Amino acid sequence: MVVRLYQEKGVPAALRLLVPQTLVLVVLYIALPVQMAVDRDFTSASIMRNNPALDPANLDFAVNAAIVYAIVLHALDVVLVVWFVLKALKGRHWARIALTVYLVIATLASFISAAAGSEYYWAVISGDVIHLAMIAALWLPASARAFFAAHRRHSG
Repeated sequence: MVVRLYQEKGVPAALRLLVPQTLVLVVLYIALPVQMAVDRDFTSASIMRNNPALDPANLDFAVNAAIVYAIVLHALDVVLVVWFVLKALKGRHWARIALTVYLVIATLASFISAAAGSEYYWAVISGDVIHLAMIAALWLPASARAFFAAHRRHSG
């Protein structure tokens, strides 16, 4: 469906990169909570390092809460990024802006994960590289700017 969408609408090559970038981002968004859930010792160590005064009796609750938080947050991230990308590929200027705002906020929010410990750097760095590449694809190429400008003229 996505492939046909941008082939039929004449989406420029720069914007077509959003599709594989989104797929990689979705994998990253799923991988982090999975890692946290599968390796509970990893998650426990991170929580204890950042909260050394935490009562060990409450550690299990904190681990479960962190995992649920990560799952809910990343599920919301997946829904938002996929929806914004699909709408952007249809030439919706509002989606281009919303996706950009989302990606900037996601990049800033990733520093929370980075602050949690170096074991999260793989997710932070790779996710932020994808965020920046997606922003670049949306705004830098002249073909992308022309694509959105043409759709604005036709819809107005």
